[in-house]
Amino acid sequence: MLRINKVNKIFNKDTINENNLFKDFSLDVKSGEFISIIGSNGAGKSSLLNLISGTIRSDYGEIYIEDKEVSKLKEYKIAKDIGRVYQNPSFGVASNMTILQNLALGDNKGKRYGLSLGIKKSRINYYKELLNHLDLGMEDKIHKKVSALSGGQRQALTLLLSVMSNPKILLLDEHTAALDPKTSKKIMEITDLIVKEKNITTIMVTHNLKYALNYGDRLIMMHQGEIVLDVSKEEKENLTKDELLKLFDKVKLTDELSDRSLFV
Repeated sequence: MLRINKVNKIFNKDTINENNLFKDFSLDVKSGEFISIIGSNGAGKSSLLNLISGTIRSDYGEIYIEDKEVSKLKEYKIAKDIGRVYQNPSFGVASNMTILQNLALGDNKGKRYGLSLGIKKSRINYYKELLNHLDLGMEDKIHKKVSALSGGQRQALTLLLSVMSNPKILLLDEHTAALDPKTSKKIMEITDLIVKEKNITTIMVTHNLKYALNYGDRLIMMHQGEIVLDVSKEEKENLTKDELLKLFDKVKLTDELSDRSLFV
């Protein structure tokens, strides 16, 4: 599904802050695979998602989505194949519009006609069913503005919007980090449900080691633009929290990630 072949990327080239973060970086992701990526600040986790989505371009190397080489394409041309959820719950929604209007936008992603033609009465019950599936009470607020929703409701709506057009890849960039622990847990449960039901290829960047262990088919640890650990689902199921923390120590990752409070 996704193949990254010997990608190189230098940030701030020819300056005092030059950083050759990715050097011949390669990664293969199978169709339907759910990968959790952990690593210290500056390890290249979010930059990797930016490379895949076309937000930034590699200097060398290729990125394939299925059999299409996309590393030189404009970001908007890659967007139809990518669903993305950011850390900030407001980034993936139009807060000044209603839930219904947001759902219509997501439903019509990639189509030529505008919002005025996109809201069809025949789809409203379908939208309510989708919202009911989230179990957050939004199905009865479909005509309310998104700005009135809680952070967790907005993030759940963003998740729903990100997959409505059936993208080939879902990118989750610290999408629970800004939420309180109870809401964060709920969003992860919704995430797991959506990924399994859609069987969508997913890459999740997270600082929460517990989520990295408990969710997904594969766990990758990055450090300074390199993959230093790549664990299969079977190996991950036998990996304890303490063992994972020891692995962090071996590659000298930051105290922020080795903080055991991340497991609560």
